[in-house]
Amino acid sequence: MAASKVPSPRSSSPFLFVGIKGSVVALKRDDGEIAWSVRLPKGSSLVPLVVEDGFVFAVSGGEVSCLEARTGKLVWHNKLKGYGTSYAMLAGAQNPSAMAALEAAAAAAAAGAVAAAS
Repeated sequence: MAASKVPSPRSSSPFLFVGIKGSVVALKRDDGEIAWSVRLPKGSSLVPLVVEDGFVFAVSGGEVSCLEARTGKLVWHNKLKGYGTSYAMLAGAQNPSAMAALEAAAAAAAAGAVAAAS
C-alpha cells in the first residue's frame, strides 16, 4: 500500500529529525524520504536531539555535536572531556512527546543492559 502525502505540521523546518545508532537522519516531512544523514564523531545507540534556531544538537557517546538543520553540516563538536561516555540528555525547546520517547528509549536501553548482564 503506497503511503499518502502527509501535510507538514506548523513548523519552520521541512524535516523531521531522528537520532539513531550514532547518526542524525533528516526525513522530509511530506513523504518520509531521507533528505540527509550524518554519522556523528562518536556513535552510540541512543542519540537524544534538540532542534532550535536552525540547528540540531545531538549527544552520542557522551559527546555533543551541533549540525545545520538544513544541510546536516557539522558546525561544532565537543568531546566533553572528563565526563565519560554514559548516556546524556539535552535540554532546550521542550517537546513533551519527544521527551516521552527519549525516556522510553533510555528505559529500554537500561533494561537491555540489565538483561545482558544477567
